[in-house]
Amino acid sequence: MPDTLFRRREEQRYPRALHKLTIDMFALVQHWQPSVSGAERGRLFEGLLYRYAKTLGLPLSEQAGSRTVRGVRSASGFMHENDAVLSFPDFTVHCELKHLSGELSKNELLIFNQKGIDYLMAGDRTLRNLPFYRIILSGGIVSPAARRFAVQWGILIIEPDRIPLLLLHDLAGRIVPELRSVSLQVQDELWDEVPQFVVPLQDRISRVCRLIQNGEESVIGEYRLNWAIDHAQRILGDHYWSALDEQNETWLEDRYELVSKACGLDA
Repeated sequence: MPDTLFRRREEQRYPRALHKLTIDMFALVQHWQPSVSGAERGRLFEGLLYRYAKTLGLPLSEQAGSRTVRGVRSASGFMHENDAVLSFPDFTVHCELKHLSGELSKNELLIFNQKGIDYLMAGDRTLRNLPFYRIILSGGIVSPAARRFAVQWGILIIEPDRIPLLLLHDLAGRIVPELRSVSLQVQDELWDEVPQFVVPLQDRISRVCRLIQNGEESVIGEYRLNWAIDHAQRILGDHYWSALDEQNETWLEDRYELVSKACGLDA
């Protein structure tokens, strides 16, 4: 559905492929019901992304068990395992896939974040110079602390029941006919703010360095953190979701049908 909505902002803040990946994976985590449990469920979840990437011709360069990103080993020499890496010509997407019965643990978030830093420190020019995006694809709801950590480090979380920030950004740049209680001014604020919350890792590291050198208060202040998670994603996200449902109540199910075919779930 969002692809069919008329654009009111023509500029692109993110690669188109990243927008499409976000909405498709959101449809997947919202509607896929695995028939298995435990570690097997996680492996099946990973396999869905791999088949999706193959069907759509996405540049899946690494998958489960790999120890590199774009063929680059970590600076530390640690043999980090990566769930998936998409190596587009002009950007990289490092993916962490989780389909847990409980919440993501603190250590999983910390390790995923540190992996990216470790690879960038290896000094490979291609990896370092291309925007390095990170996505956590979760089959379950994540904790408020996990969402805060993700915003602090520019990581995109895709989880059930919450419109991802990147999809909200796309919607803020479009005309949504049934949208209520979200003024044009708030839509413009959303359009400008999300690119501060979902950023390539290089941008966040540079921001941390400026913070230390210039004595700035924080990378993302308390007010903006709360605005991103509690207001933008929860309240504004619900308004957008209601508007999309009012226009077409099966918009996300329809998207899932397309994704399920790409993932081979209809076979």
